[in-house]
Amino acid sequence: MVTLLVVVSGLIAAIALVPVAIIAFDTPASPPPMTSMTTSSGESNPALPAPLQFRARDGVSLQYYAWPARPDRVVILVHGSAFPASSMAVLAGQLRSAGITVYAPDIRGHGGSGRRGDIDYIGQLEDDLADFVTRPGVAGSSETTLMGFSAGAGFTIRFAGGRYGELFDRYVFLAPILPGSPTLRPNAGGWTSVAGRRWAATGLLNAWGIHWFDGLPVVSYAVSAELARWVTASYSFRLASNFGAGAGYEAWLRGIRRPAAIMVGSEDEQEIADRFAPLMQRLGLDIPVTIVPNMKHADMINNREAAQAILRTIWPAQPDTAKEAAAHKADQ
Repeated sequence: MVTLLVVVSGLIAAIALVPVAIIAFDTPASPPPMTSMTTSSGESNPALPAPLQFRARDGVSLQYYAWPARPDRVVILVHGSAFPASSMAVLAGQLRSAGITVYAPDIRGHGGSGRRGDIDYIGQLEDDLADFVTRPGVAGSSETTLMGFSAGAGFTIRFAGGRYGELFDRYVFLAPILPGSPTLRPNAGGWTSVAGRRWAATGLLNAWGIHWFDGLPVVSYAVSAELARWVTASYSFRLASNFGAGAGYEAWLRGIRRPAAIMVGSEDEQEIADRFAPLMQRLGLDIPVTIVPNMKHADMINNREAAQAILRTIWPAQPDTAKEAAAHKADQ
């Protein structure tokens, strides 16, 4: 009996060592810089307000930016992968010019929020956003929209379909990344390098209650060494598993309980724009898809014409927002 127990214990230990070995040797490579993600046909060097801070439920101060306008119409922007909230400044400025108050938080693990490239647990990002939107002055708005871009749009889908989904009145997904879907090009068009075996092995150990390796990187992004000094060039298993829709994107989409819309550029180099509408139809979802002509991936947040298309699509019946914004500024 003792011998049998020793053999069985040895087999269990050997089996457990397999994912550990995979994790040790499968690391994400750094892909060549993707120029189109750092340059676009839009505005460069937009004005950026001073960063502000709010306190999350764990007591950590997280960073955000604010573009104040009408208090009854609020949009919270969620940036894409690697880049901080300052990357949303062009779109934020365009929305504010239309009389919309805009907030853009540095999602934990990016910019001035937390330790770069990692979080404490999967689900923390939803908790952080719920803490932010329920702060005084934000939750009181009569119309609150969560608008995410790229991986941030994937996370916005996750949030909309999850336990906090009713905190917002509307959701807008700009060029959403849906891993494993027919809309996504291989390796997001060269933007990502994923250590798939490490990711899968870490997930397997998680299922066994082992979290020793959750802080190791599983994905790297196509940014230059110079750019990597201020962006988040790689994500840990925890952050990568939380910041996006993940392989379970269909369940998150089906769980959405508020009006939602998808917008994507016709020339998107990470995604295939004309596959979104058939995907929504296959899933039986009433989520309209708008393809914005002549726009690449990053153009959706950096191009003035894309911003105007977003305004026309999401707020089609608005009065002269430029006059409203001017009037609001004069009243201040």
